[in-house]
Amino acid sequence: MALDLLRLRIFVNVVDRNGYSAAARHMHLAQATVSRHVQELERELGSELLRYEQRAVHLTAAGRQVYEAARGMIQEEEHLEETLRDLRRGRRGRVRVGASMAFEQRYFFDRVVAPFRRAHAGVPLSLRFGHSPREAQAVIDRELDLAYVLRWELPPDASFEPLHTARFTFLAAPDHPLARKNAVSVDEILAAGLITAPMARMEQFYFATVLRECGIEDHQSELEIDGVQPRVLATEAGLGVFGTFYPDYAGEGPTGSLVPLAFDGPSPRVEVGLVAQRPSMGAPSVQEFADWLRHLGDR
Repeated sequence: MALDLLRLRIFVNVVDRNGYSAAARHMHLAQATVSRHVQELERELGSELLRYEQRAVHLTAAGRQVYEAARGMIQEEEHLEETLRDLRRGRRGRVRVGASMAFEQRYFFDRVVAPFRRAHAGVPLSLRFGHSPREAQAVIDRELDLAYVLRWELPPDASFEPLHTARFTFLAAPDHPLARKNAVSVDEILAAGLITAPMARMEQFYFATVLRECGIEDHQSELEIDGVQPRVLATEAGLGVFGTFYPDYAGEGPTGSLVPLAFDGPSPRVEVGLVAQRPSMGAPSVQEFADWLRHLGDR
C-alpha cells in the first residue's frame, strides 16, 4: 500500500500542534481538509490513530507507531530535498551536526569548524548546539548525521564512540581578582559567585553533580542564565565565575576572553564522543567530519 506523504505530513502536524485547527493554520489548509485527510489515513490503515479528548490530541498505540514512522519518512524526504538543492548549486555532501552546548565557544570554531571548512571547501555544514541527550536522540531520529556530545544520560540505543575526555574548568574575566591567584579555593569560588544554568533546566541537575565532585555541596546560585554563550558574556562582565568542560585540544586559552582559574580542588573529567547513525549513512563528507573529530581527540 502506497501512503500519501501529504496525508502523513498533515497527521504529524495535528499531533505536533495538538489539534486540527492549529495544524490547519500552520499548513494554510481548511480545518475540514485536515480532518478529512486524517480520517482517510485511518480508513486506509484500518486503525484508529487519534482520539481528541479534553481539548487535547491523544495517540492510540497504532497512532504512535504511525507517527514515529511518518516523522522518519518526512525527515528523509527533507534531507533528500536538501541534498538535491546542494547538487543543483554545485555543492556536495551536506553534514548535519549537533554538538553539546559545552562546545558553543570560540575554541570550537577556531580548532574544529574553521580547519574543516578550509579543508573541505564546498561542503555545506549545518551545526546546532544543545543538550547532549537531545542531540543524540536527533541522530537516532535521523534529523542529524552526527552528534558530538558528553556521555551523560544518552538514549540507550545511541551508538556512542568515545573520543577523548574534557576537564571541568572554572573561568573568570582577566581582570577578576581570582585570575591573578596561584591557587583558588572552593570558598573563594563561592564568594565570587557562580554563574549557573537555571534550576529548572535539564543541565542544572548534571551541573550540580559536577559541582559536588569539585567539593561544592548544596550551592545556591545567585545568577542563573540560560545558555553557555550568555554565561560567558556575564563572566566577561565580571559578574562571577563560570564553570564548564574543556577538551585538551582547546589549548591554554580556550575562550580568548576568559582565563582558567587555578582551582585547588578536584577537577572532574567527562567522556566526550560521537553518536552516529546505525547503520552508517550519509555522504562521504559526514565520515570526513567524524574523522576530523577523531583526529582532534588523538592529539
